[in-house]
Amino acid sequence: ILTNNELNNNPIFPTEIKEEILHSPYYLLIFISREDVVKVSIFPTKNKSIKKILVKLKEFSPDLVKGISNVLNKLNLSKQILHTTGLCYEMEKCFYETYFIGDPIDSGNLTVDSIKEKFMTVANVISVIIEDIPTLT
Repeated sequence: ILTNNELNNNPIFPTEIKEEILHSPYYLLIFISREDVVKVSIFPTKNKSIKKILVKLKEFSPDLVKGISNVLNKLNLSKQILHTTGLCYEMEKCFYETYFIGDPIDSGNLTVDSIKEKFMTVANVISVIIEDIPTLT
């Protein structure tokens, strides 16, 4: 997570991009490596408390995606999501991850354990890890 000041003072970001997104106090940066290319996605946010849910899966399927969506809806996390993705490195190495605003956990409305428990009820979920995304400063 970068602050507004860190993003604005960083010469790597073009002025046009800065002008378009500099209205937020924080930015979640996600780096996605593919072969010999790295894609950087920047998500403006008003909150520096960002969490990541990493779900290890047996395999991807339409039912699994529906199950994950249902869990996020039941936990009222759908509106807090900044980014979500799923990928398989090999048939047995599949992952789903979502980055979301951490307010529901920080306020005590949800616990890490309750989120893990809900995800573990979805068929083909092997494990769930929830972690804080640190700020650079």
